Amino acid sequence: MIGQKIRRFLRGEDGALIPLALQIFLMMMICIGITVDLVRQEELRVRVQNTLDRAALASASLAQDLPPAEVVRDYLDKAGLGYLNVTPIVEEGALRQWRRVSLSATDGLTTIFGPLIGMDSLRVNAASQAEESIGNVEIALVLDISGSMNFNIYTGASGVSPTRMDQLRPAALSFVRQMFETVQPEGAPDGRLSVSVVPYNQQVVLGSELAGVLHLSTDHAKNTCADVQILPDTDIAIDADAELQRTMYGDSFDYWGYPASVPTSSGILNCQENAPANVLAFSGDRTLLEAKINALAPGGDTAIDVGARWGFALLDPAMRPALDRLIAGDAARDALAGRPFDYGDGDGDLSRAAMKVMVLMTDGENTRSYSTKPAYRTGPSPFYSTRGSSAFSASTTDLKALYYYVEGRSAPYYNLSDKKWYSKNAISGTLSQITWQTIWGKNYTLQYVINTFIYPPRNTATGISKTAIYDQMAVQSEFAQKDAALRNLCAAAKDPARGIHVFTVAVDAPPEGVNILRACATDEGYAYSVTASGLTDAFTSIAAAISALRLTN
Repeated sequence: MIGQKIRRFLRGEDGALIPLALQIFLMMMICIGITVDLVRQEELRVRVQNTLDRAALASASLAQDLPPAEVVRDYLDKAGLGYLNVTPIVEEGALRQWRRVSLSATDGLTTIFGPLIGMDSLRVNAASQAEESIGNVEIALVLDISGSMNFNIYTGASGVSPTRMDQLRPAALSFVRQMFETVQPEGAPDGRLSVSVVPYNQQVVLGSELAGVLHLSTDHAKNTCADVQILPDTDIAIDADAELQRTMYGDSFDYWGYPASVPTSSGILNCQENAPANVLAFSGDRTLLEAKINALAPGGDTAIDVGARWGFALLDPAMRPALDRLIAGDAARDALAGRPFDYGDGDGDLSRAAMKVMVLMTDGENTRSYSTKPAYRTGPSPFYSTRGSSAFSASTTDLKALYYYVEGRSAPYYNLSDKKWYSKNAISGTLSQITWQTIWGKNYTLQYVINTFIYPPRNTATGISKTAIYDQMAVQSEFAQKDAALRNLCAAAKDPARGIHVFTVAVDAPPEGVNILRACATDEGYAYSVTASGLTDAFTSIAAAISALRLTN
């Protein structure tokens, strides 16, 4: 009987899965437990890593007065990680022009379920390295000197102190001082800092020094401005070895479009050539830079695009031959040789790399720039006179002797006095051709010449309007066209291949000016919109921002 029960028990299969199920359940619990331990390990690792990153950044700052070890310890204590043994590895330049702080830490986590598989703890490793390196810096300081900079900061009255220019000068001086103290401190090797000051109104006056190492057209030599607004706006480079079209002297302003009555003599000059407005290019001399800023004087219209174009150009390697020629002529420091450096990310030879920065400031919006096209500047004009090659005026005597020639007509000579057409044989006296140089030497405005002398014969001959004639003769850059050019130039400068840092400062500017500068800036944090009294704070903030931190690990 007992033997039969034993045999049935051995043959029975009821409850056979219970041991297997218990084993699977146990394994699942162990896996879940280990997962919980791993999650706890990752949480600790992130906490340690973030704390080390923040501590490294803070202790690497060149503005940090506390010893790096003390800074790191403070961060660890506040994060509840004061038990970690972290000793910073600190490397820095002999003149504190750079500092690198490396941190590493190892922490242990006691596991909850790990002992079930013989794993009592988990190790957490973290490392961080931060470097603040103010190496070579190239700066273009592009400053608005238009007439509105002479407005009182409270009432807007012109010429009544304190004006916006009164506020700009100390702000720009403070910026230069901070840059020298940070980048080119006393005793540091020369050549770490290069600053170009680019004043602008409706144009940029290069000045004899910079113009002398570039190639401005030779149709006249009455100013040192260039018609850069005719260059492509998709590239910021200006070839230092290529000819640049010099801005025509005199007044090519569009009075009809303003609208305003057209004056006889030049009033709004295309280029206001004067020494205080000259560009100071590639300077490492703090005294010269301060003198340039102190001499700034307001006047003229506003061409932010032209100022920005020259600011970007002086940061572009294509301008290097110009600096080479300045150095050869003792007009720039030998220590700046090789600038503007090639674009790069700083991973190459640091002695041949630079942070490139443009600071663009305005108190207005893009308005107008004008010039006259080369075909109407020099050489024979269509005007002839029987009183000689210099007899060009609106006097009764000169008009009676003055003719305008239109090719292709049987009677091609239009008399400016009786407004009739003549063949050459029908004209009494010898015709002397008048040159464009003679005409512009009278100091007439372009639209006065068109309205008084060119429009009557050409309209009679072809029905052309005076504005169409102006469009044929004038170089025009206005409002929306300028805004579009500025947007394109800024986009090209900010392209990762160049990586120029663009800071903008709109001072008491209208919405149009604020918006176009915001679009030009590297990002929102680089764009400042302030009142004139806030200029110094804005420039101080920009100077601090140029002290770039780079988290390398």
